[in-house]
Amino acid sequence: MAKPYDGDWVLRSVLFVPGHIEKMLHKAAGTKADCIVLDLEDAVPDEGKNVARSVARSFLEKANYPRKTVFVRVNSFETGLTEKDLEGVACRAVHGFVYPWANSAEDIEKLDDRLGQIERNLDLPNGRFSVTAVIESPRGILNAAAIAQASSRMVGLIFGCEDYLAEMQGRHSVGEASLAMPRAQLAVAARAANIEPIDSPYVRIHDLEGLRDFAETGRDLGMAGMCALTPGQIPVINEVYTPSEEEIQLAREILAATESEENSERGVFLAGDKFISPPTLKAARKTVARYEAIRDLEAFYG
Repeated sequence: MAKPYDGDWVLRSVLFVPGHIEKMLHKAAGTKADCIVLDLEDAVPDEGKNVARSVARSFLEKANYPRKTVFVRVNSFETGLTEKDLEGVACRAVHGFVYPWANSAEDIEKLDDRLGQIERNLDLPNGRFSVTAVIESPRGILNAAAIAQASSRMVGLIFGCEDYLAEMQGRHSVGEASLAMPRAQLAVAARAANIEPIDSPYVRIHDLEGLRDFAETGRDLGMAGMCALTPGQIPVINEVYTPSEEEIQLAREILAATESEENSERGVFLAGDKFISPPTLKAARKTVARYEAIRDLEAFYG
């Protein structure tokens, strides 16, 4: 699967941009978003779909995102527009596709098959295009584990809270308690499949403190990143989803204590006031690896 950098996937901030508004597409190139998604679905009115495909394709072919991970969100198969979307924008400048309203593994399997055909037509390696699926319905949440494992192309699951709440006839609540279960279930499904769990966008775009609280909760639940609706949200999202200096220092202290001659053969021990066990060691290694992957990505982006 293609991305413009080596190493692990890093999708802390995923910025969605309307595919038919060229000014916004240009602006996205200058942001610090880890991934830019050219949107052909919700952000584009029905009468603008053809224009969006044309504008997005032209923009991509001009290599406006030479050092960015670029995905395109297509319309679902139920709309009858997926084929037109894929034919209209699939090219070497696209690293993958975001599939909305993923309700079953069959949706992803069908997309996988079609992408294979497109890769052959474009003389690209099999598996070149990655897939991220948006889970935004009760059925999708119940099938999240199967969706996450439906294709080797899968690199992430995205939670879509607004459509989920509409389908559930639910409401936002204090501390977003009404979203705790689906967010956690999506994170578990993605982590079990070894792909990235990506949280829902925070729709109150000017409320950066609320955004921070929402992002912190998502990270506590195991999310790896979240969607952004505006460039102004990206700095907060990137900060929350990057291990802090304190977290890195603690992780390195745990690793150093474990590697010392005194403790190297002990499974559980105390190092100062720190209780160290196999789970804490595993967490420390993951924290350091994540930090290094983010550092490498940011160095690549410049």
